[in-house]
Parts: sequence; C-alpha cells; structure tokens
Amino acid sequence: MKLEELINQHYDHLNENDFYIWNYISKHKKECEKLAIDQLAYKCNVSRTTILRFAQKISLKGYSELKLYLKLENQQAKESTNEIEMVCDTYFNVVKSIKEKDCTEIFEKMDSARNIYVYGVGMVQSSIKKELKRIFMSGGKILYDLSGYKESEFSLNTATSEDLFIIISVSGENQFIIDFASKLKVRNIPIISITRLKENTLSQISDYNLYISSVTFPKPINGTMYESVTSYFILIEILFLKYIEYKKGRAEI
Repeated sequence: MKLEELINQHYDHLNENDFYIWNYISKHKKECEKLAIDQLAYKCNVSRTTILRFAQKISLKGYSELKLYLKLENQQAKESTNEIEMVCDTYFNVVKSIKEKDCTEIFEKMDSARNIYVYGVGMVQSSIKKELKRIFMSGGKILYDLSGYKESEFSLNTATSEDLFIIISVSGENQFIIDFASKLKVRNIPIISITRLKENTLSQISDYNLYISSVTFPKPINGTMYESVTSYFILIEILFLKYIEYKKGRAEI
C-alpha cells in the first residue's frame, strides 16, 4: 500500500497540521527520505511529536516506517527508466495491490444491495463500465449502467440506502461526480470508487476504495498524450476472480 492510499484511507482522522505535513512530503519525497524527524518538523513548522502522530494516524508505527515508505516509492520511481518498464511496473503494482486487498466488505455490500449502479463520465470510463457489467454478469451479478448527467440525477430520486453505486473517475476530482457522490452520501447510499492511486476527493467521500496505478506519456507520438488504461481492466478481472472465491467460500460454510 502506498502513502497516497493511506492518506485517503485515514483522511477523516487528519487535521490541518497533518494535511500541511503531507502536502510538504508529497512535493519533496526525495528530500524527505533523508530528513531526520527534527529536520522535517522544522521544514513544516511543527513539533517532532506532531510528525510522529501524523505517521501513526495513517497506521504507520512511527517516523522510521514513514521514511521506509518514501524510500521504496522513490526507488520504484527511479527504477522505471523507460516506457515499457514503467507500464510493466504499473501492472505489477495493480496486481499486487488488489490481490492482497481484503474485499470481503465490498462483496458483502454487493450481495446485499437491491440494485448496483455503475457511473462514470468519458470514453475510458464507458469502456470500464461495460467490462464491469460483462464480467460480473457471468457471475450472476447484474450492474446497471448510468450513462449521462440526466440519468445520474434521476437515480437520486429512486435510489435508497439499500442500493450501491460504483463510481469510476480517473482523477477523482471531476466536479459533477464529486457533487453527485456528495448527494449520495447525504442519502446514506454506499459508494465504491475506482480512481487513480493518489489523494483525491472522490476516494475521501466514498465508503470503499479501489485504486489503479497509471502511466501517462506526455507526447510520445505526433505530439499526442497517451495514458495507459489497461490497469483498470486488470483490476476488474482480479476483483471478479476474488468475488468468485468469496462466493465459493460462503457456499462451503
């Protein structure tokens, strides 16, 4: 699990000082890897105790473990020296993350939901929604695709806390999606978010988070930006296989 994921996971327990510390660390990862706790405290204008508490709030044992996370993440970034290696490393990280993730609560929520809706805006999101629907249908689970703004607004009038929404957003910062997720939250309707692994608003609003790592190449061909999106489909397939295992385990009880 990366630091960004830990921040999202424990977001509600962090205060203004914690966010200031994280903002500094996230922008100076290489520097912070080598800083003593007193040096980082000085950089952030807080006490060493505040730094230690920040680390503990995101489930780390202490400052040493925080530095270890930084070292590993910096090393991974350094090792990715070309496009092929970067993409392959991304796939590996997605596989490892979802394989090790305990999805029991997610699957329990899916099985108990009256209806499961999948929502996302954009071409990439549309492809991901179709794959989610296709692969889970083969396991007997029906997902309803919400395709546009009007459909999402209409769903707010009919959905209840017995339903479940899966919201797909690459950045997790699309304002319409954030507003939509906030309205669901007010109605106590559970949300599973699928986003890029970074600190983002949608993940913080959602009840359950699934993450992918992605690689964007600024202008590899003809000056056109290219972003690898295969990680989403890897995530979905392994999630489905874990769901099948979960169902088999329940049947044996």
